[in-house]
Amino acid sequence: MDPTTRTDVDSLWPVWGLGVVLSASLVAEAAIAARGAVSVPDGYWVGFLSSVLIVFGFGYAARWAPSADISTARYPRLTRWCFAGAAAFLLINVGFMATLPTESTFQVFGWTRWAVAFGGGIGLAIGLFEAKAIDREVAAERINVRQAELRRERDRLDEFASVVSHDLRNPLNVVRGRVDLARGAHPDDEHLTALEPSLDRMDEIIDETLALARQGKRVDETADVDLGACARESWSRVDTMDATLRTEGAGTVRADRGRLSHVFENLFRNAVEHGGPDVTVRVGALDGEAGFYVEDDGSGIPEDERARVFDMGYTSSRDGNGFGLAIVDRIVSAHGWQIRVTESADGGTRFEVAVAGGSP
Repeated sequence: MDPTTRTDVDSLWPVWGLGVVLSASLVAEAAIAARGAVSVPDGYWVGFLSSVLIVFGFGYAARWAPSADISTARYPRLTRWCFAGAAAFLLINVGFMATLPTESTFQVFGWTRWAVAFGGGIGLAIGLFEAKAIDREVAAERINVRQAELRRERDRLDEFASVVSHDLRNPLNVVRGRVDLARGAHPDDEHLTALEPSLDRMDEIIDETLALARQGKRVDETADVDLGACARESWSRVDTMDATLRTEGAGTVRADRGRLSHVFENLFRNAVEHGGPDVTVRVGALDGEAGFYVEDDGSGIPEDERARVFDMGYTSSRDGNGFGLAIVDRIVSAHGWQIRVTESADGGTRFEVAVAGGSP
């Protein structure tokens, strides 16, 4: 048995103890009755057998609780319900014993044992139902809290995206307009010419920042997407120069097609940027698990840097902004998938996306 489960079971020792005491009583009563040392009253064996079933129920409940997702915090309350039920039912039956005739001490003992077992069993059953109900309420409350946190996070991301798109892009457009006017008056001014790449670079950074803010949102709507077709469409939207794309039985996956396209586009840009203009990129299905890979035959990523490639701002290129793979990681996580980076068969870079519940 797992050590954690062992500890959980041991925390219900009062219930186990009551079950052991009742079992010992049943064994002793059966031995006395079998020897004929006492006269067995009418109906005794019905109560005896029902007590046996209840004792088995005690053991089953004590072993079942740890595997039924019942919090260990509920165990003391389970014990109290069990003993409260036993005490209450015993008191009721003591009243009956006081008013109804009894044939012998053996009958009183058996009646007492039955009352304790029956009442304890009822109390334990009530406690188990209550514990499950409490745990469901706690789980529901945690989900509500998590959803509220996600809503606040989405609101913050929307606010951030609004600031980036409005408060940064508007001044940038003003600067670009002024530069265009100035170039009209001074077309040969080298300083104005040098501004164009910087302005384009700022536009690119704003676009990537907006994508990073928006792509981290949880994916709510998915559909079956043909990975090969999606990869080819994404390839057509990227400046791939003389690079080659090969799709090798990629299959389908349930995903947000638009966001999945961003995954392919950023991985393709990364491959061309680091693998060279004539790199070959392959997309295919993973072997042995649901998911897909994107790999190239470029120079690859050093093993000691692979854990950092998805960090925002990390880049090994002088012209890179370090957002591309961070966006990929955000989109993959938003789908509930996992991404890992390793070496391809040709010594290049291989990205593997494991898709939980997908169809390879």
